[in-house]
Amino acid sequence: MTLDEKMIENVAKSVGASVEVVRSRLTLVLTEHGKEWENAGKSEGDCEVLALRVAARQIANDTRSLKRSGATLYEGMFVNAPRYKDWGAILYKKMTTTLLNLPHDGREALVAQGKVVLYENNHDGTYSRTANPSLLLKQMFVEGADTTEVDSLPKGTIELDANTHYYIVWDKNNPNFPSGDPNFKYGAPRPTQERERTSLFLGRPQGDNGEWTPITVKASGKAAEDMVPTFVPGTYAFRLAKNGLTGYAKAGVSIFTADPTAASVFNGPPVMADGDIFGGIMPDYLQDDFLAGLDKIPAFYDANNGTDGWWDRIIGVCAEVIHIDPRDNGGYSLVCADFDITSTAEMTEVYVPAGQENLVDFAVGTKVLLVGQPWKTQDDEYRFSVNGWWAFDEISPIALEADETTTDGGDGWDA
Repeated sequence: MTLDEKMIENVAKSVGASVEVVRSRLTLVLTEHGKEWENAGKSEGDCEVLALRVAARQIANDTRSLKRSGATLYEGMFVNAPRYKDWGAILYKKMTTTLLNLPHDGREALVAQGKVVLYENNHDGTYSRTANPSLLLKQMFVEGADTTEVDSLPKGTIELDANTHYYIVWDKNNPNFPSGDPNFKYGAPRPTQERERTSLFLGRPQGDNGEWTPITVKASGKAAEDMVPTFVPGTYAFRLAKNGLTGYAKAGVSIFTADPTAASVFNGPPVMADGDIFGGIMPDYLQDDFLAGLDKIPAFYDANNGTDGWWDRIIGVCAEVIHIDPRDNGGYSLVCADFDITSTAEMTEVYVPAGQENLVDFAVGTKVLLVGQPWKTQDDEYRFSVNGWWAFDEISPIALEADETTTDGGDGWDA
């Protein structure tokens, strides 16, 4: 059997998805399983039909999971998606440094304050545990420290040195939740991994013909590990908070699916590709936070650092790709610089993660919109962390005539 367009259209209609979404999922299934099906003797046509059936089931299952979760499917695009922060790893690294530099009395003071629990190896199969007793008994916190003997280390402790283990106390203040139920965090080891990502999504509920809105999407745990592409039109599910400004992602439900038709949410591309970069969506959205070049970052930082909302503030700037470097573990590094060759601004690197290599279908000389946050090093050097990017006025990687460029990467945006 040979796959044809009508079959894709019928499947899209039956599962309630667009043709583009079905085709995108079909391609993903073929990439993952096509080779093994061919090795089993399936023809190319049979593989495509089988992939379509699998894709249809996956999409239908995603739809059922979405309904059960209470989340809403939104269409639009992410414009700012930083790497996740592992607060658990950060806190344990900081506490390890603190404990290693403290004398015994200093460590016991932290125990008495309910901040940590210490375990000393007795080298006879037992450990001396020093802890705040009120935390162990799940009673209201009272400062103090007791030492008892235990036979094993609880899950969640980490090694401080050859003889000592410890864990950070997750919660020392609330034995019970507001509902009156016992608080499982009280006195317990704080997880060594607490991954969190806060991204910015511009969009609207699918099927809603209203204006798009900016929504801060918070993801934690497994959901935070999914690195979503930026400035790629598509769909993403999350549960919207009552304030209408914050969304909460859920692992297994919040999965970004590229869909070029979702570009219709917006009245134009992120920036214009005809040289008028200030005619697109992002310059209008960012307004005073859209800079004319990388060399404007130092003055912007000095003028705004410390003001209200600074830590959540993002800026936009356009630059030019001057080098593309493949990474050892997949993905690319794009080195970008100001258009103006007389600019003294530092070059900025864009990290393209493994799995998003298909977005780099252009060559050096391509212009890019960059979105992220400026900061300053301890050596007073200005830096720019890029958390979102979009290529425009693209140069094809294939040799072209001198006057030929491409302006639409097939992602749904019309230049």
